[in-house]
Amino acid sequence: MLRRRACLFVAVATIATGSGVVAALPPIHGALTASERAERGIAFAPESSCDLATATAVGARHPAVDQLVLMVTDDFAATSGDVEILVRSADGTWRCRRGPQFAMFGRNGTRPLLARRSGDGTTPAGVFPLATVTAWDGGTFSMFGNRPDPGVLADYRPVRREDCWGATAGTARYQHVVERPGCAGPDEWLESYGEAYSHAAVIGANLDPISGDEPGETPYAAAIFLHRTSYRSSGAPKATSGCVSLGYEDLVDTLRSIDPALDPHFAIGPRDWLRNGTA
Repeated sequence: MLRRRACLFVAVATIATGSGVVAALPPIHGALTASERAERGIAFAPESSCDLATATAVGARHPAVDQLVLMVTDDFAATSGDVEILVRSADGTWRCRRGPQFAMFGRNGTRPLLARRSGDGTTPAGVFPLATVTAWDGGTFSMFGNRPDPGVLADYRPVRREDCWGATAGTARYQHVVERPGCAGPDEWLESYGEAYSHAAVIGANLDPISGDEPGETPYAAAIFLHRTSYRSSGAPKATSGCVSLGYEDLVDTLRSIDPALDPHFAIGPRDWLRNGTA
């Protein structure tokens, strides 16, 4: 049964991924203390070149949204693309907040949410809100991490040892943060991901309502995050299991730029599909 419920996280993988692949990440330097909170307000980047046409098209279909995080690829098969942030100005036009940053997508590309299934290796395509998640202990958050709050404007949860992101379809824990330390795949024990889950934001794909946390329901997506990119031993960036990932510095800057007061949404998928479609 579909029901309205706010649930979980955003992530990156460092020690092991849901598929059991070990991913090496370069160390992060700096004190393990929370950073000063980002200043609220719209700081445009006129020197950057954002995709104003796509933002305008998506924004026209979502008039209440004043901030878009565009996550665009060339086509549905692409495993890499760009992430950029745009803000709707007072006169209704879209302006660039952060220009294009190189990003990785699912190892099997992107696919519209209702056409995909959990574990198929695609990133859900569509327009999704920054989610608000309620954990097993009653805490609510939209971003989380194994490192202290980097100064984001959204509610941030430092990962607890007990935090398990449920990803087993047909169970009550699917798309919920449950108290289950040491949980095994496909569920994700967040602490075990170490620096890969240094910081993350929750992309609201299949979160409100959830489909898949009761037997017989279609498990469209679980644990879809914006997180830190993992790398091969050669230094090449790895595609994800279904999330979108950025290099560490770009990730922190992006998370600090997301403002819950602007009803931020993630617009994910091929550029032409987002521009000309109905998402």
